[in-house]
Amino acid sequence: MTYSFNDLLHGAQVMSQSVFGRRNEYNLQFNHEDDGCWYVDFPGWPFDHGNLMMVAGADDLCDYLSDDGKVARVTVVPSNKPLDLPDHACLIQGKHSLTGGSHYRVTRLPDFRMNEIWLCPVTLFVLGQYPKYLYIKKS
Repeated sequence: MTYSFNDLLHGAQVMSQSVFGRRNEYNLQFNHEDDGCWYVDFPGWPFDHGNLMMVAGADDLCDYLSDDGKVARVTVVPSNKPLDLPDHACLIQGKHSLTGGSHYRVTRLPDFRMNEIWLCPVTLFVLGQYPKYLYIKKS
C-alpha cells in the first residue's frame, strides 16, 4: 500500500490525538462486516480499512463478546499496573514490539477458548499505547 505525504501527515495527527488524549476508559465497537471479518469501528481512520481487521484471536474475542454476531461493544480500561476490577476480563501483555503489535494472555473469561490474542499496531492509534493490562467488559 502506498500512502501520500498528506495521508501520513493525517495519520500522525490521528496518532497524536490518541497519545495526548489518553483516557482511563474507552467505549469501543467492533463490527462483523459482510466479508465475514471483524473490524474495530474507528471513524476517520486515515489508512486502508483492512488495517482495522481483528485477527489472531481478537476476532474470536469479538465473537465471544457479541450478543448477535454482528456488533460487539466493550468498555476497555488500559493500565500499566494491576487494577481491582473483578467484573472485567483481564488481558495481560506478553511479547510486544512497536511495529509488531502486542500479544495478550486472556484471563477471567472461563468459557473463552483462546489463551492468547494478538493486537496489531492500530492499538497505538486507538489507545495511544500497548498497555500491560487491558480490562474489558461488555457494554
